[in-house]
Amino acid sequence: MNELFKRNRRAYTVVELLVYIGIFSLLLAGVTAMFRYLGHFKASTHRLDVLHSLRLSSFKLSEELALSQQFLSPTGDEPDKTVHQIVYFNNSFELIVVYIQKDKPQDETGRLVKLNWTEHLKKPDSKPQLEVLANAAIELNVTRPTHDYLEYEVKIKELRPDGQPEGKVFTLANGARLRSK
Repeated sequence: MNELFKRNRRAYTVVELLVYIGIFSLLLAGVTAMFRYLGHFKASTHRLDVLHSLRLSSFKLSEELALSQQFLSPTGDEPDKTVHQIVYFNNSFELIVVYIQKDKPQDETGRLVKLNWTEHLKKPDSKPQLEVLANAAIELNVTRPTHDYLEYEVKIKELRPDGQPEGKVFTLANGARLRSK
């Protein structure tokens, strides 16, 4: 009779198989959720990077505008008028232009660039040296409520890894008051 109870176990019971399958399914679900979370984390980090670069560019532009000598465009004659470029003399009395440069006029996005026009006029045969403030810029709206204050709003689109614009649009508004006046 002892021999009946001492049989070799070479197979698993149905209950043991179900327990092992359940544990494996839970582990697989946890790994899948972790990879999905990492994908969302990467996209969120990329968005934060885009916003940070836009904020940093806007801060630098705002500081330079505040230290400039004079705003030329918008003129300030019509406080409600919106223009799409900023023209000013910086603190070295160089003419600076900030605008959106597009490769083709029908392109949806371009680059927000800053051009030192005075430096460009010194070397008229060379290509203008543009400082890129933001990529994938959609719109630059500039108003001048008073003669010593300028407000601007920049809209950019998020870029996919291949460089093409994606659906999310970021807007940043800022202003600068002339400190030299």
